[in-house]
Amino acid sequence: MNFKDLGINDKYINVLAKLNITKPTPVQEKAIPLILKGEHIMAQSKTGTGKTLAFMLPIVENMKFLNNEVLILLPTRELAKQVQEVAEDLGNGIKSLPIYGGVSINNQIEYLKKGVNIICGTPGRIIDLYKRRKLDFSNIRYVVLDEADRLWDMGFAPDVKYILNQIRTDYQFMLFSATLDPDIRNLVKKYSKNQFKFLNLSKDEMTVGNTFQCYYLIDRFEEKYKSFLEILRKEKPKHALIFTNTKKTASWLSKKLKSRNTGLKVGVISGDLSQFKREKILKEFKSQKINALIATDVAARGLDIDDISHVFNYDVPKYPENYVHRIGRTSRMNKRGVAITLCLKDEYEYLCHIEGLIDKEIKRKTLRSEQHQQNRFPFY
Repeated sequence: MNFKDLGINDKYINVLAKLNITKPTPVQEKAIPLILKGEHIMAQSKTGTGKTLAFMLPIVENMKFLNNEVLILLPTRELAKQVQEVAEDLGNGIKSLPIYGGVSINNQIEYLKKGVNIICGTPGRIIDLYKRRKLDFSNIRYVVLDEADRLWDMGFAPDVKYILNQIRTDYQFMLFSATLDPDIRNLVKKYSKNQFKFLNLSKDEMTVGNTFQCYYLIDRFEEKYKSFLEILRKEKPKHALIFTNTKKTASWLSKKLKSRNTGLKVGVISGDLSQFKREKILKEFKSQKINALIATDVAARGLDIDDISHVFNYDVPKYPENYVHRIGRTSRMNKRGVAITLCLKDEYEYLCHIEGLIDKEIKRKTLRSEQHQQNRFPFY
C-alpha cells in the first residue's frame, strides 16, 4: 500500500518523498480514504503514529482554499505549532496559522486579516478571537479535534463544545484520541449526527509494542533517588524524558541531577515558564543540547519529539491512562525505546491498574545493590 493507492496525488507524494516519507502508517491507511470520501471520523490512535498527515493530506487534497476553511483544535501551543508546520511543509499556496495564548493577539489578528486557510489553535485563544469578531466560522468545511483526551484532561471540554456550537456550516468532523471516554464518544455522535466511522488501531499499537517496559520495586521512599542514580548509570540514556507527578518534585530532581556528575545535560519544563523560555528549552531538547528533560504530565502535553531513547517514570502515574501517554513518547514510528518506572512498595497497586489497562505484564528488574542485599540476607 502506498499513498497513491490511498488517493493522494503526485504533487503531495513528491512533497512527502522530499521529507523521506514514502509508506503510509496504519492510521493513514485507514483514515485517508474515508476522509477523502467525506466521512466523519473518530479514531483511537496514540501520539507518534502519523495521525497529523492522516487528516492533513486528505484535507488539503479536497480543500477549496477558502478563508478559514479548516479549524483544528489542539490542547497545547507546541502541538498547534507542529500541526501548522505540517500544513506548511505540504505547501501549494496553503496559508496556515497557529493560534494560542501567551503571545501577542494583535499579531494573530493581523495575520487573520491577510487571509488564512487552516487555523491550528488552542480553544481559549480561538474563543477570544471569535468574541472579538476577528475570527469567523462562516467558511468552515473541516473541523479536527486532535489529542481529544488531552483537551478533556486539561479542562477544555466546555470551550470545545462552545466553539462547535458556534459553527453553522455543514462541516466534516474528525476526532483523534489515544483514549475515548463516554463524553468524547457522545460529542462525536452529536456533532456528526451519529454518522461517523470508528477507527480502532488495536490495543497493541496503543500500548507501544516496540517499547521495552520494566519497573524497579523500591522498599522505602528514602532509597528512591539513590536507586534512580543507579538506574541512570546502568542505562546510560542518550535522550530521555523523566516524568514526575508534581512541579515541586520536577524542580527538586532537576537541581539534584545537575549537582551530580551523571553525564546528563538536564532541563525542566513546568506550566510556570513563559512561552519563550518553554520553547527555548524544547528546542534545546530536540537538538539534544539538553538530553534529559524533566516534566509533569501537564507540562509535557503535546510534546512531539523523535528519537527519545528512554522514558523514566520517577513517580508512578496515579492514572493508568497517563502511563500510556508517557511511554508513547518513545518508540515513535516503529523505533524501539525503553520505559522504566520507579515503584515504591505502597504504590504497587497503581502499577497493577496500569497492567490491567494495557493488558500486559510489566517486567520487574532488580538493581545490583538490591541483589547484593538479597545475597547477604537470603530470607529478607
